[in-house]
Parts: sequence; C-alpha cells; structure tokens
Amino acid sequence: MEKLWTPWRMTYVGGPKAEGCIFCDKPAAGDDHANLILHRGAGAFVIMNLFPYNTGHLMIVPSAHAAALPDVPPDALSEMMALLAWVTSVLGRVLTPDGFNVGLNLGAVAGAGVAEHLHMHVVPRWVGDANYMPILANTMVMPELIPVTYAKLRGEMARTPFPATEDSADAREQAGGVAVDDAGRVALRRARDGAWVFPKGHIEPGEASFAAAVREVAEETGLGTTVVDWLGETRFNYRGSERHVGYYLLRVVQRLPDFADHEGRDTFLVPLAEAPERLTFPADREIARQAVASAEHGPGTRLRVENAEQGTGQGTSDAG
Repeated sequence: MEKLWTPWRMTYVGGPKAEGCIFCDKPAAGDDHANLILHRGAGAFVIMNLFPYNTGHLMIVPSAHAAALPDVPPDALSEMMALLAWVTSVLGRVLTPDGFNVGLNLGAVAGAGVAEHLHMHVVPRWVGDANYMPILANTMVMPELIPVTYAKLRGEMARTPFPATEDSADAREQAGGVAVDDAGRVALRRARDGAWVFPKGHIEPGEASFAAAVREVAEETGLGTTVVDWLGETRFNYRGSERHVGYYLLRVVQRLPDFADHEGRDTFLVPLAEAPERLTFPADREIARQAVASAEHGPGTRLRVENAEQGTGQGTSDAG
C-alpha cells in the first residue's frame, strides 16, 4: 500500500494553530466539550489529545503553568498519579486495550510539543496496532471520530466519578439512549404505567456505560445504534432507592428483526423536536432538549444536566 487516505482528519489538522499555552487557554475558555476536557480536578485536569497516537490518547495536566516537575505543587503531582489510575480504569472499560504507554516529555529536546506546560500522556495500546504509522507514513489510523470517543469516555467518567463518593457508590447505575433515525425521529417507550420514557436499563458487571445504552435500546426497541454524543445524567428515586441514569445521543443504523414486535406496541418513533413535550418526566424532557441542540448544531452544544429530580411516581418498566 503506497497511500492511506484519511480525509476526515482534516477536521482536526486543517485549522489554524493556536497561540499561547493551550493547557492554560483551553480550561479558561469554559467550554469543556468543545475543548475535549474530560475532567477538572482540584489541581489537575484530563484532556483528550487533538492529534492522538491512538484512539483514547489522553493527557493529565497540572492546572498550574509549570515546565518542570519541581515547579508543580506537590498536591497536584499526587492528584495526577491518582488520576492516572482512574483514567486507565475508565479507558480499560470503554476501549478494552491490551496495555498503555504512559510518559512525560520534559523539554522540547525530549519531544514535548508544549514544553512550557508539562503534561502526562496516556496512550492505549493494542496488540498489532498501527502505532508506527505516524512515524513511517506521517499518518494516523483512527477507528472512530474523536468526538465519539469523547462521548464514551465522558459518560463512563460520570458513572464512576473521581474521587469516588459514598453517594455515587450507592446509586443504582443505569444507561439510556436517545436514538434518532435518519428521518429525525426519536424512539420513545410507553411504560406499563402509561409514562413516556427513553429506553434505558441496568449496566451489567464489567460493561461500559455506552455499551449498556446501545444494548438496552436494542433490547427494548429493536433498533441497532451507534454513539454520537454524551447528553448528561439524571437521578431519581424509585421505591425508596436512588437511580442514576446516563444518557447518550445515538444514531439508528439498522432495524433489528424484532423491531416490528415493538413498533406501535411499546416503542414509537416521533419527531425529535416533539420529544420534550411528549415525555412524562421533567429531567427526561431536559435530556431531550439537549439531544435536539446536539442533533441540530453538533456535539457539544447541549446544556448540562446534573442531579435533576424526576420524582418518585415512575412505573415498573421505567426502572429498566
């Protein structure tokens, strides 16, 4: 093979190069989704690499502008190592790599692209991956778009926050999907108590949050989907226990054989713009509004919803 054509990468490499320190400017911009910031901590943050060596290439960065390790506050250094353990766990569930490269390039002579602000690279690796393509062919080989990887990781991090708290550990973990087809219609379920809800259900042991959302949509509606964006999370009480649901915007890619058994019975395709008014619970309506914004204007334009209360009057099938 003499050439490997990857035109989609022009989305990321064709724009103007930023001036100043990107690791100071991006957090200051305030738009974490657009700047691929996955997590903000007390003294460090996690950001995706815009020019990754492999899918899921992350960087752990101290908030303080420092070029050398002795200049980083000790608490921030400790936090960076704790974040390393957390992000490799999250990457392991979402991408199932065979290993990781972890390292610091201190100084331009050591290969640091942003030498004035040190950062730790975390690169997932797979047996037989194409890691030498950037070296030999000046080409990256990425199996999915960066915003999709961001959505999967952001959802998984919301499910297992850093640092873990007692409240987050006690929540019943679920995932759901706002599944939109090419005609702009979203799949809504009619629960047994008559409530209009999104398909969702429990995350199985060892399962990533996004995978659970795709699986639950397939099982409850008969629609095959892929991830587009991370929409947020809701919390509600059901029969005295707290439920925590993370939602993804999904694109319908196929109708599975059992879709006909669901359509018109417990699954209905309605225009996405009508979903906020059709849904029964307020937090679901807000997730729908976020989906409308993301579908119309692209990932990252949705509003953030956290800890929204849906109330306690939900039907059995809504528990998922």
